[in-house]
Amino acid sequence: MTVLLFKPRFAPLVEQGIKRQTIRPRRRRPPVPGDALSLRAWTGLPYRSKQRTLLDPQTCREVLPVALHPDRIVLGNQVFAWDSAEAVSLATKDGFSGPEDFRAFFAETHGGFPFFGILIRW
Repeated sequence: MTVLLFKPRFAPLVEQGIKRQTIRPRRRRPPVPGDALSLRAWTGLPYRSKQRTLLDPQTCREVLPVALHPDRIVLGNQVFAWDSAEAVSLATKDGFSGPEDFRAFFAETHGGFPFFGILIRW
């Protein structure tokens, strides 16, 4: 089972079934379609509190490579601009208000661009 921990801003969206995907840095052992995913959040300070389960174990449906660049997004074999309809869709499905919020989060959280990771859908 793969454990995915979510920041407080995303936990309610996961619990409500609104957020059904996440983008994470590359992993040594990434999940594969069919794997069980345990979706959790910290109850308090990370590593100093218990984890709570947001949803019953979910089944991984899809894993795609993703690369976020200053001028474009590469998702699997698709390439699109930050101001495209595809970027809006990707951002909102991932729990962001739009591409600018999405872009700012990744720049701040992961130290800028490029960012290479995986998109996990359940």
